[in-house]
Amino acid sequence: MVRPLEPNESSVAPRVAASTPVRWVDPAAPWLPTIGADSAGGVHEAAIVARVALRYDEARADLVHDEEYEAVLFPLTDPIDASCAIAVDHDDRDLRAYAPEAIVYRLPTAPIDTAGYLKRVERALVEHLVRSRTVELSTNRALKLWSRPGETAEAFEWRCRQTADAKADEEMAKLRGKYETRAKTLRSQIQAARDRLAVAETQEQGRRSEEVVSGAGSIFDAIFGGRRSKRDALARAANQRSRSSSAAKRADAAGNKLDTLLDAAEDLETELAGELTEIDARWMATATQITPVTVPLERTDVRVTQLVVTWVPTS
Repeated sequence: MVRPLEPNESSVAPRVAASTPVRWVDPAAPWLPTIGADSAGGVHEAAIVARVALRYDEARADLVHDEEYEAVLFPLTDPIDASCAIAVDHDDRDLRAYAPEAIVYRLPTAPIDTAGYLKRVERALVEHLVRSRTVELSTNRALKLWSRPGETAEAFEWRCRQTADAKADEEMAKLRGKYETRAKTLRSQIQAARDRLAVAETQEQGRRSEEVVSGAGSIFDAIFGGRRSKRDALARAANQRSRSSSAAKRADAAGNKLDTLLDAAEDLETELAGELTEIDARWMATATQITPVTVPLERTDVRVTQLVVTWVPTS
């Protein structure tokens, strides 16, 4: 037996504003429980299913990011509270173009039969989304980098480090001209000093050998020879010792020169290492200079692409 209708019920679908699509929700639609509907319910109430195109536009980030927002407004009120819109991922196949047989409609309190009401709903939905929807990005202004929607913080930090590494490599490469000439000059001077030291050490060893061999003979001559030969022998021995001393001094000077050049090379190397360390530390610090940025919606970037009055089953 069919129960009698309540005063706020009808077996005929209430009128909807002209040119507004009307649909009936498929009882198998998975999002019905989300909005508080009942797929087994015998009374249908009016809801509005909306699909909205959102565009986030941020010139500084070279960003144009499109999203699609889908929601159901239920129950309907006048005025509508768009903040109560329930986001659902609906499919066009969830909405039937024909009514089930022998259903009961609850008469809506919202004036869905007027185009003005539906325009107010659309406007309220747009204003709500402009106020509430944003995309959260990160930026490293020093590196001129912006994250992308959906990019994790870790992935963006990695990109910043990679970019900073490349910047550091570029700056380090510029030091080559500054140090290459000095290093090349020092290498040439060190090699020349080594050559002079080798010659000086060879001469010193030769002079010492000559002094020992020749000097000993001269002294023996002086002992067993006459006064004049003694004087000549001593003079020759003294002259040999003087030449040997000069050779030793030259060897010492060459060695000191080489040590000075080696010290200069070490100083240059230390100076270069210090500059490289400073460059690397500075760019690595730059890589961590990440700040959050909120990209809002502009009213012109929110466009309602679907607004359908839909009858949903309720208990």
